[in-house]
Amino acid sequence: MPFHRISQWTRRFFEGTSLTKIGLEVHLGHAGEPCPGLTDEWCDTDDEGDQLTEGPWIPLVNDPRTTTVVDTSGLHSMMIRFCQCTGALSPDMQLFETGLFPVSFTSLKTAFTFVVLDDFLLDNLECGTSAMNYYSKLRRITSSVFPHLVPDRYRELMRVGRQWRQVKQLKWHGFGHEKRQPKAGELALFCPACPQPGVNLNLSDRNESDPAWLYSRSLVMDGNFKAEHLYPTNPSDEVALTDGLGFMVGDAQYKMHLSQVQDIVQRSDCNNHRAVNQANASRHKLEATGIGGCACARHGCFVPHSMVDFQKGERQMNMDYALCQALGYNTDGINRAFTFYDINCQYNKHLSKRIEESPYLDLPWGMDIIPGIGLWHVHGHQDKCYVRYASNFITGAARIDGEIMETLWAPLNIISPSARGMSTPHQKECLDFQMNDCNFMKMIRISKFLGRKFKEAVQGVRDSQYAFDRLSETAEGDTLHTWEAEATAAQDDRLHNPSSMDIYEVQLTKSPTRKQQELHLLNRQAQWLAGEIHQGAATWLASGITLEEAQVALLINVRKLGKRLTDTQKLAVAWHRDRLQGQLDEFVRVAVTFLGDELNGCDHLDGMTVMLNTVEADSIGSSSKDPERSDDEDRYDILVKFNPETVVIPLPSNIGIERCALWGVADLVLQEILLREGQANDALHAVRVNLADKAVLFRTTVRSAKSQAQSTRAWARVHSMDKVLHLNTQIYSKCRKQLIHLSADDLLSKYWLLEKADLKATMVVADPNARGQRNSTLAWFWSIDVEGDSASNDWMNECLHFTDLPVPVGC
Repeated sequence: MPFHRISQWTRRFFEGTSLTKIGLEVHLGHAGEPCPGLTDEWCDTDDEGDQLTEGPWIPLVNDPRTTTVVDTSGLHSMMIRFCQCTGALSPDMQLFETGLFPVSFTSLKTAFTFVVLDDFLLDNLECGTSAMNYYSKLRRITSSVFPHLVPDRYRELMRVGRQWRQVKQLKWHGFGHEKRQPKAGELALFCPACPQPGVNLNLSDRNESDPAWLYSRSLVMDGNFKAEHLYPTNPSDEVALTDGLGFMVGDAQYKMHLSQVQDIVQRSDCNNHRAVNQANASRHKLEATGIGGCACARHGCFVPHSMVDFQKGERQMNMDYALCQALGYNTDGINRAFTFYDINCQYNKHLSKRIEESPYLDLPWGMDIIPGIGLWHVHGHQDKCYVRYASNFITGAARIDGEIMETLWAPLNIISPSARGMSTPHQKECLDFQMNDCNFMKMIRISKFLGRKFKEAVQGVRDSQYAFDRLSETAEGDTLHTWEAEATAAQDDRLHNPSSMDIYEVQLTKSPTRKQQELHLLNRQAQWLAGEIHQGAATWLASGITLEEAQVALLINVRKLGKRLTDTQKLAVAWHRDRLQGQLDEFVRVAVTFLGDELNGCDHLDGMTVMLNTVEADSIGSSSKDPERSDDEDRYDILVKFNPETVVIPLPSNIGIERCALWGVADLVLQEILLREGQANDALHAVRVNLADKAVLFRTTVRSAKSQAQSTRAWARVHSMDKVLHLNTQIYSKCRKQLIHLSADDLLSKYWLLEKADLKATMVVADPNARGQRNSTLAWFWSIDVEGDSASNDWMNECLHFTDLPVPVGC
């Protein structure tokens, strides 16, 4: 135990000391025994580095004959005697055999134990510990009181750490006893599940009946702007140990490619994608503004020899080189590859032309590249990009994670700040080591990962097949054959003509608003024969529906006032009632024009009141009840005698379809049904906009409030939105009840009941990165397409951006 720390008794306390101070000598070459040819003469060595400090609190020996050994237990001053027999190994090799790595091979004054080097690499991988912080820890272990007096071997640790990392990689990849030099990417691990001919795939056993996607490579491309790198201080002194042997591409050929390719600045004609529009963003004092490359799309493993650094941003010339290197890694015999890139609709346009123009870009012969965009990124594109590039419409693409590289960048960015100022080769070696460890962790866990995914896939196939069969049952046989033929033709032509996939684009007719329905009825009046329709009835019915909505709003407001009203509140309610009563009187006066004199002699509507639906009754009203007061006294104790909000309006839905037919006004029923359809669409659109507003408000304001005042204002806005949401749900519920009275069964199959669970702001919008949202679906009314009668709502667009809305699929 040569690195054991001992203490000696000073008659007052135990004082830290070292084994060297009591005469310990380490003899090499003879199993710990002194060498027979050893003399007492010491080699004349020059002191280098810091002078060793000897004191009561520094357990080091200030003797030029000692060697400083760095271990996990701290620094030690060791008397090391080398074997001097004829034919003995050189002193540095004697240290290697003992488990010590010398800093210099000529002047053996400092050495690191293999244990401390392994510990440093592991700390760097798991904790992101830099060499400076790690060595600072060793100094404090050596002397917790005076760590600044412990010799500084930080630069030596940096140099030896690089050499140790290289030796480890050569050993792990089978080059420990081979004389041949490793080739590009041979010091890197890759995904064990992706098809690799000669590794996990024998193409000679391939059956012609096997689907093409089974022998396809899936890649996802992305850039990382956190892995910056400064210009080196002394570029002439830089030495590369593993240039191009890991994940970062070889420096010489990559620079030749960049020097000969013409940089063409292109603006995105789809949407404002940062990777396109900021491709030429340059920063001073940076040799590299980031890195980019490829990983397998299904399992998230970096592809060896496919990572490049950016000089001015995520330019196409950089990603072209990365893609070609990735497609050329262990792909002999594979003639198909899926590539997923957040800007593929722009990037893939002139890819083949750019490859032909560069002598340093090459693709495997006969390989077809099928471009795609991950579902997360599709929302930032134009609508046409969805069906052309979304992975859901690519046969064999499977269910891929378009953001999988973000999960790979996250641990890599832990060490990026410490690697920012390293020499260029050193930084690339650190990134290589981190990416290799990331792939290693994927490999040792992939069996459990694939087992879980397989169970999910089996269940997913079963559910999808059931839904597909139910959909097929509703279509005619000829239609199914036509759809299958169109789908096959589109998939065959997709590679050369992405617009062929436009047949999958859903063409839905916008659901009409109430005003649009009223306008439609007014325009059609001139085309109907006299007597078939009452002229001007559409406007009269629309005004009645508006009065009905005003009744619902007033009824909600009155019921929310509580038991004890102030005079101001009573007066406000009286004003509203008086105004509503006047409008009702005018409506009833005009009603005789359309309903005839039968209305005056009908007492069927007398005594009827507007009843609250279940949702409203559960959500409003007092929580406690005074047994000595009736419900009417609790809610309507106001200094007025009339309650116009409870009066039944003489609309066909309240009169009844049988009575309307008896009176000869059956055409009014049809007109009201059309107006009710528009009213339902308007109410549902208002509900959707309000839910979107609430969700985005939670995500952008409520959760980020930094003060009590900001939080109070945000919650006040939430409560205001709740009131609007409640009003529109009541209007929709009333509208649906009237449709029931009108026997509009076709519309009732489209407009379902609103449940409480449907009226919650979706967490997919409030927290898009929350776990468990991948399979979340929204309520049924989100798929009803209605524009509304107002300008585009920005928050609604924000909601649609963060939400994967369920859209009906058809050809």
